[in-house]
Amino acid sequence: MSEPVRNRKLLAVSALTVAALMGAHQPVSRVLTELCSPAVDIAQIERGDPDAKKRDAEIDSTFNTVLAQALTSPPIGSYDRITTLGKLLLFDRNLSVNRDIACTSCHAPKAGFTGGIEIINRTIVAYPGSSADLVSVRKPQSYSYAPFAPVLHYNAEQKELIGGNFWDMRATGIQLDNPAAEQAKGPPTNPLEMALPDQACAVYRISRSRYRPLFEAVWGPQSFAIRWPSNVEQVCSTPGPPPANDTLPVHLEPVDRGIASRTYDHMVLAMASYEASPDVSPFASRFDSAIANPDQQILTADELAGWQLFRGRARCNTCHLDGTSSARGTDTAIHPKDVTDAEPLFTDFTASNLGVPKNRALRFYCEDKAVKPGFIPNPDGENFVDLGVGGFLRSGGNPNPQWTALADRFDGKVQVPTLRNVDLRPRPDFIKAYMHNGYLKSLEEVVHFYNTRDVLRRCNGPNDPGEKVDCWPAPEVQMNVDSTIGNLGLSDREEKQLVAFLRTLTDRRFGEVRVR
Repeated sequence: MSEPVRNRKLLAVSALTVAALMGAHQPVSRVLTELCSPAVDIAQIERGDPDAKKRDAEIDSTFNTVLAQALTSPPIGSYDRITTLGKLLLFDRNLSVNRDIACTSCHAPKAGFTGGIEIINRTIVAYPGSSADLVSVRKPQSYSYAPFAPVLHYNAEQKELIGGNFWDMRATGIQLDNPAAEQAKGPPTNPLEMALPDQACAVYRISRSRYRPLFEAVWGPQSFAIRWPSNVEQVCSTPGPPPANDTLPVHLEPVDRGIASRTYDHMVLAMASYEASPDVSPFASRFDSAIANPDQQILTADELAGWQLFRGRARCNTCHLDGTSSARGTDTAIHPKDVTDAEPLFTDFTASNLGVPKNRALRFYCEDKAVKPGFIPNPDGENFVDLGVGGFLRSGGNPNPQWTALADRFDGKVQVPTLRNVDLRPRPDFIKAYMHNGYLKSLEEVVHFYNTRDVLRRCNGPNDPGEKVDCWPAPEVQMNVDSTIGNLGLSDREEKQLVAFLRTLTDRRFGEVRVR
């Protein structure tokens, strides 16, 4: 059978298989069996999907438009230069090993800078990388408003870790004083994502890009004063991870390695500058309009009622700070003039275990075989448990040995995300994935989970037909579960009002999609 015919057949089988899994509820045993089948080529499904084709076209169009403008009318002033550079870097597919995905392939602007392909959101949640048919274990976290997180630190009075980036806080910000920049350091060399074998490969490819002059205008001509080895193209076209005995496969002299490392830092700092710009974090929602114009009736009665619940009986404001004083357990009248912070971030940058069940549709559970010598993405297979921040604190990536003793207290906890753009989507019927593992698929499900987690019965095994309807599975990690939620006592109408308020946090700059 010819390769094109074989690929078309494989794609057809795969698409039908995944489409069959997109129903309201499928037995877990079937989900795992089907998604782990070698016939399911997730990368082909993604790239053959209309959402993906549109996303890729928009990535290329954005990159080419910004590049053309930068070449014909170079930005003047350090702010415009660095944010323009950061935008080019985030939309550049050449920074992946096979030159096929950009940062915005997984962090789509029209989906709130998180996953922008519905078939992925509804099934495996994590997005295919550039190499092989591999995905990671968590949903892409949003870029929006992430640059405002503080450097990770432990508050002894509150007994909380605060700040950082990534769901498990591992991008601490300690090295660059910028958690968002340190987050951006990870994906280019993550073998499950952009899969370059060496950070120097990203620097090399930028040195060959048409926007190299802009990079040098921002960071200086020394950025690429590097003597590259003759085999650099071959090395940088080989997917990571590198061999254990050659962890830096682009062989550079010490001074050249130092320049490459510093240039890589400058690359991610530019990305973080763009993420902090109004292009990504504009504070341009209807909620912002309401607090800027407190004498105008911008929010509806149901939205105001939802906001009152948000800071009252629903207890959302205890973690997702809305700029008013915390009002746990109260339902006093609320008005836009009560907001004391002109730009609330709707997160306190702490971590919490909400008792979210395991999402057995994650393709990551299938990745228990060696992909290349010495590299098994998930040695635990179906038995993998995501310990969140606790797992990071026990890892070699923890920069502070004193934090290791905190690990047990942080097992199962993940970073509290901002709620800004939580409902941003490219079309009204588009399905997003929610929570760190994408287990929930709508704001309605999220609010209902918060409201009834401890009220509905425990599901009778992983294939209970009542899952998400009249039962919830057990938490994936049963330690440290947040007890302030789970039995909020909200009525159906109040759940709807809370969702209505959350939808006021969509930035209209991206084209607000209102769902009624």
